[in-house]
Amino acid sequence: MPKTKSKRRVPVTATKGKTAYQEAPVPLPPIHIRGQEKVTIDTSALGSVALGKMGKSSMDTRRRINHFHVLIKQCSKLEAQKTACAGLDAQQISAIDQEIDKVSREMAEMGGLDWYQKASLLGQCKQRGGDTSRWLVPKLRELGVDNRQSGPRLRLLDVGALSCMNYAKERKWIDVTPIDLNSQEPGVHQQDFLDIAIGSVLPPSNSDKQAEEDSDDELDLFAAPFDVVCLSLVVNFIGDPSRRGDMLKQASRVLASNGLLFLVLPLSCVCNSRYLDDDRLQQIMRYLGFSQLYKHHTAKLAHYLYRLDNNSGSSQPAQDDAPQFRKKLLFSEPGRNNFSIVV
Repeated sequence: MPKTKSKRRVPVTATKGKTAYQEAPVPLPPIHIRGQEKVTIDTSALGSVALGKMGKSSMDTRRRINHFHVLIKQCSKLEAQKTACAGLDAQQISAIDQEIDKVSREMAEMGGLDWYQKASLLGQCKQRGGDTSRWLVPKLRELGVDNRQSGPRLRLLDVGALSCMNYAKERKWIDVTPIDLNSQEPGVHQQDFLDIAIGSVLPPSNSDKQAEEDSDDELDLFAAPFDVVCLSLVVNFIGDPSRRGDMLKQASRVLASNGLLFLVLPLSCVCNSRYLDDDRLQQIMRYLGFSQLYKHHTAKLAHYLYRLDNNSGSSQPAQDDAPQFRKKLLFSEPGRNNFSIVV
């Protein structure tokens, strides 16, 4: 017997007062662009739109995720264009607003940030490539940091976490703090990485995805620096190259002495970009005070593990310092992407 696909249906009110049904239209929350300050794409005016569907295959889902990335970058460029040019007239501003509305509508029709994270979470399953933390744990063991029977557990900050269970098997020696802008699980704290200040206390969340009453230990998440910071497939999510650089700077601020940074990028960001390759990335990281311990490229991803070298001669750049690594053309061949990091 052929399989039939079950479709999620919700009740709607018909014109004659009767209840009818249609396929899973859902109202979407405003879409917050990751890594940007106070930039919100409001989709409330769009009403109900169709819930974004997962791809029929891993390639199809990946294609949809990549397109969502493109839309985020387009929106970031439009917002930057709108705020940077003070001399724009009303007609030019209106044209930019129309383009932003067009992009935000397409993002909403795909399912918004909620859809993106669910699609990415699906990509963590073994059938679709696995969890990138599985590469990090063996490297931590090689470094001997798992030998903590007599001391405190390794404090690990998982940025952009899709699941709080990624390090569950290592909970005896890893104390993980998973955060994300749009938490999909009760164990993942809703928090902007760029807003973290070590020594601060996390305020109680109003989200129904977290417990109503957090314990003092849970609220005191950022009282001390972290031993490991994980930026796995989050830097590439940001559309603004300068904000990508801010993510790397922030990692150096929240890390403890000789702390470790785990960075994962799509392979195309360092192997098929006009503005970035492995050498350029290493120059940026050395400038920020990091030394590379491991590098591993798969067919799709580039994994890096760095140590924050407190004895390096590089001083930590201030927030308002002029960029030392601007967007510089390295390769002019056609077919390359425009990914870059500005520091």
